[in-house]
Amino acid sequence: MPSERVVVRNKLSDTVAQKLESLIVAGEYAVGAKLPNEKVLAEEFGVGRSSMREAVRTLEAAGFLRSAHGVGVFVVTDRPRPGQIDQSLLGGITMSDLFETRMAIESKAAELAARRLTDHHAELLRSIVASASDPEISEADFVELDGRLHRQVAEASGNPLLLHMWESISPQFEEYSLKVIGLPGRLQRAHADHCGMVDAILARDSELAARRAHEHVAAVQAELQGGDDARRTVD
Repeated sequence: MPSERVVVRNKLSDTVAQKLESLIVAGEYAVGAKLPNEKVLAEEFGVGRSSMREAVRTLEAAGFLRSAHGVGVFVVTDRPRPGQIDQSLLGGITMSDLFETRMAIESKAAELAARRLTDHHAELLRSIVASASDPEISEADFVELDGRLHRQVAEASGNPLLLHMWESISPQFEEYSLKVIGLPGRLQRAHADHCGMVDAILARDSELAARRAHEHVAAVQAELQGGDDARRTVD
């Protein structure tokens, strides 16, 4: 039995559902595939059949799975919709908390980075954006570059406290990014916004850089909340 599928028995069924969802998103259970039966799944995840059954029901309600009576359970999609994403993050933080904090940090960091940009930081920002432009880039690699980009902007601000503040939320940022990167078009919108923000910083336009950093966060927040205003290019 693959060790990565084992779930501690005292966990609730929503933990099992989250793990099963991550395997579906990762492609281990392909769209259209039939899941193993309940007994086999429960053994693979190291939980009781009742917990496994509840986890499957949770993912059916979320639209990932569909039950065919007398036939089995099938994977319907591997792409979460905004309303399906768990909003909780590490340390009891929510995505809403993270967005509010990012609004405070990133706009000012981008503004100061544009004012204080050095040739060294300019080259690093260009390099990160260029790497993220690879059309074959994996979602995991993009998330890693995403975090590096935002940290680099904070470092380029020349304010060590802004950098410290960014680093303090980086675990939650990475967790959030991994949760949302599978949304249709999310990677492309994120990259487009990154390019716009970096262009403004490289042009040393502090007002535009701050605005684009703010819009970058606001648009993805609106998208996750299901707002129509999210139809633009962001992360």
